[in-house]
Amino acid sequence: ACGTSLRMGGTMTSPAPLLFHQVHFTYPYASEPVIKELDLHLTLGWTGISGPNGCGKSTLLKLATGLLRPDAGRIVPPGSTRYCSQRTDNPPKCVEMFMTRNDAAAHYLRGILHIETSWWRRWDTLSHGERKRLQIAVALWMEPTLLALDEPTNHLDLQSKQVLLDSLKQYSGTIVFVCDDRYF
Repeated sequence: ACGTSLRMGGTMTSPAPLLFHQVHFTYPYASEPVIKELDLHLTLGWTGISGPNGCGKSTLLKLATGLLRPDAGRIVPPGSTRYCSQRTDNPPKCVEMFMTRNDAAAHYLRGILHIETSWWRRWDTLSHGERKRLQIAVALWMEPTLLALDEPTNHLDLQSKQVLLDSLKQYSGTIVFVCDDRYF
């Protein structure tokens, strides 16, 4: 379902933590597990994940949001989840609804992230930075309790990184992000 407003600086209705208990995950084509015996407890706020390529950062985000299922162990998400892939090949789910809504949250996000009204109709002509801003705006508008951002600053210039950071500061849920940008 698509959201209709953004919780701005308030308390989330479900402040439960994200829990991983003894989680194991192996891709079907791999001989070794990517994640093994992981225990994790994340509460409201921001958590950044860093590490070398191939160590399981994106896999962890996909497990946290239910896009992947663990081979063993248990994952308890804090409520609704949204994953923003590092790739921007396809428009996000509910982009048309977000772009045509007149609610305060949609207006705010389109304004703060400098999103033009025609973007959803011309996805293929957008830069990857424009796509990334629109992808994250839609995710924020959908009001997830947990927002998982995979390399959110990829393809963004310095000004776009700042407006993204400003928009995320207004979000009051749990953010888990993978990012090589140390400033962010």
